Amino acid sequence: MGYQRQELRGFRKIANAMWRAPSDGTIYGYKAIDVTLARAFQAQVKERYDVWPSIGQLVGRAIALALTQVPDGNTKLIWGRPYVKDTVDVYFQVDLGDGQDLSGVVVTDVGKKNPVQVATELREVSHKLRSGKDKQYEKTQKGCLGRMPTWLLRRMLGFFTFLEYNLGITPTWLGARPEPFGTVMVTNVSKFGVDVAYAPLVPVSRVPFVALVGQIADRPWVVDGELTIRPVINVSATFDHRLLDGNKIGKIVRSVVNYLENPFPHEAELGLTPPEVKVGRLREGGAQDPGAEGSAPEPSEPSAEE
Repeated sequence: MGYQRQELRGFRKIANAMWRAPSDGTIYGYKAIDVTLARAFQAQVKERYDVWPSIGQLVGRAIALALTQVPDGNTKLIWGRPYVKDTVDVYFQVDLGDGQDLSGVVVTDVGKKNPVQVATELREVSHKLRSGKDKQYEKTQKGCLGRMPTWLLRRMLGFFTFLEYNLGITPTWLGARPEPFGTVMVTNVSKFGVDVAYAPLVPVSRVPFVALVGQIADRPWVVDGELTIRPVINVSATFDHRLLDGNKIGKIVRSVVNYLENPFPHEAELGLTPPEVKVGRLREGGAQDPGAEGSAPEPSEPSAEE
């Protein structure tokens, strides 16, 4: 049949014993983005509205706008069939107590909320979580689920997931809320000094992709053929290949990059004015070309609620 049998020896034999045939349908990737304009946008929002939209929140807003154009990314598999949600709900992970625990906040319909609204909502709910005033967290994650042995918790999470997504029954008697993970998850590891990392897909969430935001760092960047220094961020993502292929992922990525390179035209209702500096953009071949107009000296970032 055109094949010749070979004997497995040494490491190849050990590897064959350790691993099974690939069955993980996930796609990983990251994009480096010039956030000069995004930094200027943050500073202007803070000055005018007295709230600081973190880069992670801007990423969530950018993804929400992208998913309004690519609804396959706002989909969950239920009984083996894809179901598109009518709102883009973003789950922002929240660090509680300097890494002592991790929870999250779902902001609903982020595609229709500007960054001021998103940041304000997250700030209020995050404060409740960190101060022990969030009833759902205290009753579920910290309460009954936190006291279960691991073997039982594993089974209960599977049961709750089946109830929520397959039967449409939310276990409210445990303090759970409907759609507790939204339709996309965003986590920010910049405070830990991480440039690039990849988050796993969370089985109980059934979200089709998870985005991870690295730290902003000054890097050499080419704008109009000239080498300069710009604040650059890496945004990575893990996608469920059952729902998203390369074409759809490419559309989402281009939309997110377009937003983060220059949020001002996307948030015209806020009445902010972009400074006049060009932003460099990576082409597909790796070369850079000039992007949108606007930017300013990098402002210092206050502590963000995320």
